[in-house]
Amino acid sequence: MTLIYSILAISIFVLLLCGFIVMTGKLLGQSGEIEVSINQKNEFKANRGLKLLEVLAANKVYLPAACGGKGNCGRCKIKVLAGGGYLTSLEKLCLTDKEQSDGFRLACQIKTRENIKINLPESMLLAHSFKAELVKIETPAFRIKTLHFKLEEGEKLDFQAGQYVQITRSLPWENVIRAYSISSSPDLENEFSLDVQLIEGGIMSSYLHSLEVGTKLDFCGPFGDMSVDDSSAYNEHSILLLVAGGVGLAPMRSIVSSLINKGFKGKLVLLHGVRSRRNLYCEDEYRSLMKKHPEFEYIPVLAEPSLEDGWVGKTGLVTETLEEWLNSNKEGLPSAEAFLCGPSAMMEAASTLLRDKGVAAEHIHSDPFSF
Repeated sequence: MTLIYSILAISIFVLLLCGFIVMTGKLLGQSGEIEVSINQKNEFKANRGLKLLEVLAANKVYLPAACGGKGNCGRCKIKVLAGGGYLTSLEKLCLTDKEQSDGFRLACQIKTRENIKINLPESMLLAHSFKAELVKIETPAFRIKTLHFKLEEGEKLDFQAGQYVQITRSLPWENVIRAYSISSSPDLENEFSLDVQLIEGGIMSSYLHSLEVGTKLDFCGPFGDMSVDDSSAYNEHSILLLVAGGVGLAPMRSIVSSLINKGFKGKLVLLHGVRSRRNLYCEDEYRSLMKKHPEFEYIPVLAEPSLEDGWVGKTGLVTETLEEWLNSNKEGLPSAEAFLCGPSAMMEAASTLLRDKGVAAEHIHSDPFSF
C-alpha cells in the first residue's frame, strides 16, 4: 500500500510540475502565436519560441543560410522594423556596427517571442523550393564532379548568371544545408548544373559525390547578389573581370556562357587560379573560346605546378597575375566591374587590390564558399 501511495504522490507531483511549466511558458510569452509581417503587406501567424528562419521557410519564404542556420555565414540577413528582441553574440560578430544600428539581424538567431515586422528585398521573395533529378555526372578535374540536374515536370528555375542554390540533406541529428553556385547558363529552360569539389570529411560534398544518376534532390533558390542580370547594361567599352579560385569557377562558367550567348561586346577577362594542373578544368573550352571571341581573355594560373604538368603559363597566386593585368590595362578601370569567387583570403586580397587600382568598391561583387 505504501508503494502505491508513493507512486501516486510522484505522479501528482509530475502533473503539477508540467502544469507549472506550461503556465510559466504562457506567462513568459513562450507559447501562443505571434504575427509576422513582411514588407508591410505579407502577414501570417507563427508559434512563439521558434527560429524566424524556420518560420519563414514553413511559410514558403526561403532565405539563404549556407551554414544551416548556425549563425556563421551571415547570409540570412534581414532588416527588422519591429520586434526581434536583443542581438545575440553571433550577430554582433557577423554584423557591422552600421548594420546593427540600421536594424539588420540574422533570421537564424531571432526567436519568435513577439510580433515582428521585417523588410526583405523583393528578389529574396522569388526563391522557392523544388525537386530535380540527377541526369548526368562528369569529372572535369581532380576531386571535382559536375552534376547535371533536370527539373521535375512543372518546375521552373529562373536564375541570373552567378547565382546559387541550396541543398538540404536530412540527417538524424540535424538538417545539413550547403550552397552551390550554378555553373550552367540561365538559357537552359529546365536544366542546371553544379560543380562540386570533394572536401575531406565534408558531409554534403561526400554525399553528392556518391550519388548515382536518377537520384532526386530537394533544392531551394535561387540566391546571391553576385550576378549578371542585364547584358544590355554593357557596351563595347565595358570591362568585366572574373576572378576564380578553384571550384569558384562555377559561377564564372555561368556568367561567361550567358554573356557570350547574348553577344557581349566589351572586354571579358577570366582569371582562374588553382594549385596544380589536375585541379584545372574547362581549360580547352576557354582556350577555344578565346579564338572565336576576341573580347574574351582567359588566364589560368597554377600556384604549385609540378614538372609533370609541363606548364608554361602563369604561376603563383592568382592575385599576383591579377595585379599584372591591372597594371597593364589601367584605362577604364574606374568603371570596370569585378566578380570574385573562391576562398575568403583570396577574395579579400583581390578586392583590396582592385580598389587600390581604381575599381569602384560598388563594382566589386563577391561570393565566398566557406560553407
